[in-house]
Amino acid sequence: MSRTRITTSVISDEFQTRHSLTAAAAINLDFDSAQVFTLTPNQNTTFTFSDYIVGMVKILRINGTGGTKTLTFPTTAYKIGGTYDDAANIKNFIQIVCTDDSANPVYMYSIATYASDPTP
Repeated sequence: MSRTRITTSVISDEFQTRHSLTAAAAINLDFDSAQVFTLTPNQNTTFTFSDYIVGMVKILRINGTGGTKTLTFPTTAYKIGGTYDDAANIKNFIQIVCTDDSANPVYMYSIATYASDPTP
């Protein structure tokens, strides 16, 4: 049996690109458009998800602005840990996994914030 190597030249953009989201009250996170999404919100934001397939994992890096802005995900997205922090210059790392892509999709997500100490 021969071995096949997968290189970045054959991986779709959805797995190797970053997309800067435009701040808005409602944002659609298109799972097919990028692997990493960045956002600096200027208001409370409600997300919807599209073009997801079971097993897809997406990353949101949201920069805190020093306000009290909130994030809302679809009702079938279940938080498994962490808390969003909108404090100034805080970087929130949100990982979202699609665990069911049926007519009633299910997502799991976790939130972590940047730690100033680089020691693992």
